[in-house]
Amino acid sequence: MLGEDVTAEFVVDDAASRGRVTVFQICWRACDPLAVSMTLVSRPEHPALPQGSWVAPRDALRAGLEAAVGDGDVRIGPDPGEGGVRLDLVDGDRHSVVVLATASLRSFLDRTERLVPTGQEHTEQELDTVLANLLQT
Repeated sequence: MLGEDVTAEFVVDDAASRGRVTVFQICWRACDPLAVSMTLVSRPEHPALPQGSWVAPRDALRAGLEAAVGDGDVRIGPDPGEGGVRLDLVDGDRHSVVVLATASLRSFLDRTERLVPTGQEHTEQELDTVLANLLQT
């Protein structure tokens, strides 16, 4: 179970007429069950196009389905105008907005919770392993 990952990729801007596409990738790893990694990638890559990487707590993404949560670089909440979930992402001077379909984000989170249910993120054995690894370094 600890080696399992759940990933999803969403096209958030398909500007085929301009020859580019912006993709939002999210990844959750069972070995780090509290965190979700998020990456915004534009293809082809160009410094003027949206890009960046963030990490958010899995429970914040779940809470953001229903109400606005977060501060700092990652803010999540319902977007009634688009009928989805809005993620406001800050990376240095860059500010990006990603709107995902609520059902798609909920499905992603459900898949992660089938592997490691909320509240069971760290077993005593896993914490002992982490401590042992820290003490060896």
